[in-house]
Amino acid sequence: MICSIYRYEPMKTLKKTGARPIKTRRLSIRYLLPALAAAWACASSPGGPGVSVGKVLKGITGEPVVPREANRILVREFMGSAGALDARTKLVIRVRELIAADGRLAIVGPGSEADLILEGAVRGLETRPLKYNEMGLVVWKRTRITASLRLYDRNREREIFFEREIQAFEEFSDIEPPVVSESMALDRTVEALAKRIASQAIRGSYKELLTPVEKGRK
Repeated sequence: MICSIYRYEPMKTLKKTGARPIKTRRLSIRYLLPALAAAWACASSPGGPGVSVGKVLKGITGEPVVPREANRILVREFMGSAGALDARTKLVIRVRELIAADGRLAIVGPGSEADLILEGAVRGLETRPLKYNEMGLVVWKRTRITASLRLYDRNREREIFFEREIQAFEEFSDIEPPVVSESMALDRTVEALAKRIASQAIRGSYKELLTPVEKGRK
């Protein structure tokens, strides 16, 4: 049984009983029942006695966390367009290296038993102009890579997160100092995205890696 809760929508199949419950009690029950039902379902699932209500309620907060008993992870090759093949290859290599260096999870190959499986797809890779000079020449650019991820728990047969979009970008100039070439900017973007993916897979968050610009948008 998959105990993932993405959004709660009020049930429309309950019949009226004719009773006239106290107004405040009705409001409380309406919001508590979905959470209690989810907790009961997960506690009685094959994940069973080891899945506490606390873990279920923690999952509702939207911060997916790797199970403590998980020790091995398989990072599959990322999918994407042929034009992004070089970036995809570098990205997967760096994600594996960063996860291995952290020491929390061991990287295993396709033929080994893995507790977790990380899959990804590069959805976008672009470089756009940001600033022009008085002659109309591009002096500042931004390169950005966007990826979608899926982390699967094989032991509990459930998704920890699915289609979670993660992006990274680099603003640079190949004219004004400090001069940075487009290929160097792309490598920096790959590195930044790899760090975010690794942090998301290991700790369930990469908030500490957000740039000041991104934090300002929150």
